[in-house]
Amino acid sequence: METTTICPWCESDIVWDPEIGPEKYCPHCDNEISGYRTLEFDADFDNENSEQVDPMDHDLEDEDNWDDDDRGILRSKREIAANSAIQNLLNEQYEMPECVNCREYMLEAGQQVIGQQGEFEAKIAPETEMPLVRSTMKVIWYVCPSCYRTDSYLSLEDRKQMLDALSPAEEQ
Repeated sequence: METTTICPWCESDIVWDPEIGPEKYCPHCDNEISGYRTLEFDADFDNENSEQVDPMDHDLEDEDNWDDDDRGILRSKREIAANSAIQNLLNEQYEMPECVNCREYMLEAGQQVIGQQGEFEAKIAPETEMPLVRSTMKVIWYVCPSCYRTDSYLSLEDRKQMLDALSPAEEQ
């Protein structure tokens, strides 16, 4: 039985022989195939015995019939609206970090001030004798709209503070 794989990068069909085994890299674009966004199809699929379903027969107004596991061609109005809002938020962001799990762009969720009640003690850089970060630093939180992973980054002001603490003042 032959298995067909579609390359997630160049979208070309890759048919591999069972004796050799699956391809690890696409022979067309040399990108890695395994894992993320890889689709595999059984080459012995019989189209004659399957029912033909016309996607236009579905009622878009009836979203209650869609369950969370049903991810067909049709998407709900809520998902389309969310994708539009996500794109608008990304367009307004200063930075767009990429999620390490799924490689989607992350949305800026907000800022958090750390160390307001004195619960944070900054480490002192030995060369400049300045704290690496301020004792009340700001952290920008990002959330992935696909897998909901969160990451945090220092604010721009605190990044500058850190660079100043790590680099000794230039002597004139």
